[in-house]
Amino acid sequence: MIKNKNILITGGNSGIGFFATINLLKKKNNLYVVIKSELRKNEFLKILEKYFEKNYLSKYLNIIDNCDLSDLENIKKIKDYFICKKIFLDVVVLNAGLQYTGSFYPKVSKQGLELTFAVNHLAHFYLVNLLKVFVRDKEESRIIITSSDVHDPKSSGGSIGKKAGLNNLVDFRKKVTGQFLNFNADESYKNSKLCNILFAKELIRKLKMTSSKISVVTWAPGLVIPNDDSGFFRYSKRFNLFGYLIFSTVARNILGISESIENAGKILSEIVLDSDFNNIGYIHLSNKLISFKKHKLVESNVSDEANSSELASKLWILSEEICRSFGFVTFNI
Repeated sequence: MIKNKNILITGGNSGIGFFATINLLKKKNNLYVVIKSELRKNEFLKILEKYFEKNYLSKYLNIIDNCDLSDLENIKKIKDYFICKKIFLDVVVLNAGLQYTGSFYPKVSKQGLELTFAVNHLAHFYLVNLLKVFVRDKEESRIIITSSDVHDPKSSGGSIGKKAGLNNLVDFRKKVTGQFLNFNADESYKNSKLCNILFAKELIRKLKMTSSKISVVTWAPGLVIPNDDSGFFRYSKRFNLFGYLIFSTVARNILGISESIENAGKILSEIVLDSDFNNIGYIHLSNKLISFKKHKLVESNVSDEANSSELASKLWILSEEICRSFGFVTFNI
């Protein structure tokens, strides 16, 4: 078993990823954390210094900053970093994500892509394609993607509001690359989580063709509501603060359906390190609510649409085409 694993994590400076990072650092793993800006890096370090001595952080923590994942150009910077450092990875954690449910208008990336799609799916798709050669082909190695059960229209969260559905990619390119047909921010988020799983399914198919031992894990953390203004719900709060406050209070204290951000981070760190996930191919895990304020991580089924190998292949091809249309052409899988 590899000790002091080399772990790359996106979204490791806030939310679930922050507490996963803390747990992984405590176990003396070498963390490579991708951070959007110098400001966020400084905020991240300031908080981390409450948990660790500076000398400890300098030994185990490495930050790749000024790296906004919505800009595909920055994905190449991450690859260049590992080329320069001559570092190989044991685990890649694709945890960064955003949603801005409540907005009537699409936000866009530097390349003009709908922002949810750009960050939650395409950035991670491109990142894995560029970094695959830096991931050790070992039984302990894995690629982990934070998805959500809202990808499934039959799930409790997925059945509320606009439902996920890619419609066999008919007009999907137009939905994410400039025309934004029938834009709905809630649907965009749910579809990005569906894309996560389809990407994972096609990724493991391609890895198996090369007899790779790398495992691919998608997981759904459940409903996680941060206590501060950072993290996952920061955009939605701006659009409907009153509604958010009612929703979060009811979810936490009355229904008891939400998971704590600290425990969700702990679960993610366990998925990173648990030897039960060595050389398993693909698995989807869901942090299921089993009683009031109590969850359990279990292997779970994905939606019928997420199980379509044909759709997974089509999404992969479309994702490559979109990257190439902006001049990003290096694919290693």
